[in-house]
Amino acid sequence: MTNIDVAVAVIHFGEQYLLGFRNAKQHQGNRYEFIGGKIEANESAKQALIREVLEEIGLDIGTHSVINPLGVLRHHYADVEVPSNSKRVCLHVFRVALSEQQFIEFADQKKGCESQQLQWVSLEDLIDHKYPLPDANKTILQWLRLPNTIAITQEVGTVFAVEDSAIGVASSIAGVACSTASIDSSTACKDQSTGKDQQSQQWLNYYQQKLPRQACVYVRLKQSSLAQRKDQVLALLAIRPDIKLIIDYELANHLHEFSGAAIADQIIAQHLTQQACADKGIKLLSALPLTVSAHSEASIQQANKLAQYRLNLNLSPVVGVFVSPVQATNTHPEATALGWEGFSYLAQGSEVPVIALGGMAPEDIEQVRNYQGDKVAGIRKFLT
Repeated sequence: MTNIDVAVAVIHFGEQYLLGFRNAKQHQGNRYEFIGGKIEANESAKQALIREVLEEIGLDIGTHSVINPLGVLRHHYADVEVPSNSKRVCLHVFRVALSEQQFIEFADQKKGCESQQLQWVSLEDLIDHKYPLPDANKTILQWLRLPNTIAITQEVGTVFAVEDSAIGVASSIAGVACSTASIDSSTACKDQSTGKDQQSQQWLNYYQQKLPRQACVYVRLKQSSLAQRKDQVLALLAIRPDIKLIIDYELANHLHEFSGAAIADQIIAQHLTQQACADKGIKLLSALPLTVSAHSEASIQQANKLAQYRLNLNLSPVVGVFVSPVQATNTHPEATALGWEGFSYLAQGSEVPVIALGGMAPEDIEQVRNYQGDKVAGIRKFLT
């Protein structure tokens, strides 16, 4: 059994990605691949990445490019006929964002330094599997499928400042207490139900207007019952069919039983809180990717274990870990902010793409990548 450590460069400019082509005589030949190569004993994964890209295609990514880790993948290539030829490959995967000048200078290059074919492809075609990749690369496509910016909802009943009075009032409408002595209990409960219905509709009106087109949204409704969460999600998808959702794992299980594949294209991941991630008894959908939350080094390691476990069983992978809070926030004032250095420390230990959360805005993504993260999420600043 041969063990190989490989540095992999997911090179791109905007939504154009660079692939090489493996010749038929190579292992996993006649397939496209991300540029990369073996890590030598005396170098780090990032050093190997820079060296291999320069040697293979003549592109210097050591300067002017933004390099950040995506994750680590371990894959076993079994050779049934000759078991000794089997390989265990550990891929250290990095995102490499080229500068505009680098892209302009390299865009027309069709061959690498060893005459291998090079091709720029769109992200859409890449994640739609129009360019076959080696088996070990397929999880990378799942990582790339998760958008770079993720909006997170507030709870139903939260005060919303909506400028357009035609779609909703500016404050939540409180339900009438069932114990009010001046009216009978049945009337009070009816009024409370009406208040909740108004709050639910206000929440829907708000996000119908405020979510950007084709947004990726983590619907976080911790204070709502499972039935209420189901109703809100189905209603939101009905009025905004363009968006993609991340939902909690309990709701994902419930919707799978309730509606089957009817909304499969719009639900792109199931989410685990830090506490749920440590619970080995929870039920997860095998075919739906996961995101998880982490606030400490121990929870990062727990997320790594879960990611490797699912890879070993060939289940849909963990595609992102929300690391928070990077900065102090109004929504969780009691939480101690990690700061950029603390965020970077946790991000470097993750084996899946890291999503920065807490005081973030979409324009912070370059800063996030400079500090070893990959994506960015937030609440108010991710709305229109």
